[in-house]
Amino acid sequence: MKKVDDYIARGADVPGYKETESILYNIRDNSVGVEYLYVLKIKEDGCHVAFDLETDDTPAYEPGEIIEFEEAFMPYLSKLFAGEEIEPIESNDISGWVLTVYYPLLDEKGNCVCYVGADISMMDVRENIKDFLIKIAFGSALFLVLILFVAVGLSHNYHRVSDWEALVKKQEQNKLLIREIVTTFSKFVDMKDKYTNGHSFRVAKYTAMLTKELGYDKEAVEKNYNIALLHDIGKIGITEEVLNKPGKLTDEEFETIKSHTSLGYNVLKDISVMPELAVGAGSHHERPDGKGYPRGLKGDEIPRVAQIIAVADTFDAMYSNRPYRNRMNFDKVVSIIKQVSGTQLTSDVVDAFLRLVEKGEFRDPDDHGGGCMEDINNIRKKYDDEE
Repeated sequence: MKKVDDYIARGADVPGYKETESILYNIRDNSVGVEYLYVLKIKEDGCHVAFDLETDDTPAYEPGEIIEFEEAFMPYLSKLFAGEEIEPIESNDISGWVLTVYYPLLDEKGNCVCYVGADISMMDVRENIKDFLIKIAFGSALFLVLILFVAVGLSHNYHRVSDWEALVKKQEQNKLLIREIVTTFSKFVDMKDKYTNGHSFRVAKYTAMLTKELGYDKEAVEKNYNIALLHDIGKIGITEEVLNKPGKLTDEEFETIKSHTSLGYNVLKDISVMPELAVGAGSHHERPDGKGYPRGLKGDEIPRVAQIIAVADTFDAMYSNRPYRNRMNFDKVVSIIKQVSGTQLTSDVVDAFLRLVEKGEFRDPDDHGGGCMEDINNIRKKYDDEE
């Protein structure tokens, strides 16, 4: 509580203020539709400003300034004074159709410390309703999860947990919350790509299996699972016409698809609590031989979690049904993964995959043979054709 009060009273003179403000700017700039972002403490005389971000056309309020309540807020004041969550507020004025969201930040006792508010522009809905709804849902989810990390950062500065058991319980609750939010993200990705429904969850499951087989501890398995869930998050930024095209892609379209790695990295890179989220999204299409993308990393230059996700991703790309074709024959998939060990995929991760195959871990229980014998690993084939 004291940290927020200090921010309101002294602004940038308080250690950590500028760093927190920078995080908020990153949240706004990487969240679809978020135009205004601010942190306020609600009191009887109005909204006391802790943070308010500048825009091109609107100067920011300074820390400590008090904003009077607007008429639209009156029905919500009792809940705001009580530190409770409120329903998003819709308004339609000179600036257009806006959705205002107020998200309470709570301390370890459940008391509201302040509110993070955002004004989300709804004007794009007139142009493309379906695409807009997907993007705004993703943007809102991204906003909320990043606000979670800001909350963790703020609360860390002004309270200490002396009870060890309470601390452990809080950590477990945070892990569960992060898992739930990351899972929600991955559902948005799978909604966007109709041809790979469930892909994110399967790749996460396979990544966890491989991580465990490689000898990593439970915490690493959990972390890599979460990272893998978001490995394709950049697909949100790819147009549906390209992403869901059933036929062969043009060179230009293929470059657009490849951009999902950089897009995913840029979305996640500023989440300092879990920087590996960005690493997984940005590097899972790198190859040990340097022929991958986006940066052409080689061998050990590729982050370990990305090496593991690459095997899981390659397997699922071939061993999953699509609306326009059936999955490949399981033994054919395994043989291809063997062939590309050391070139497309990291050798010791492939070895772990093969050990699990021998244990019957990767074959679908309903798979009794059959499946396509054609090489449908199109990305790998494209690279091999260029050699």
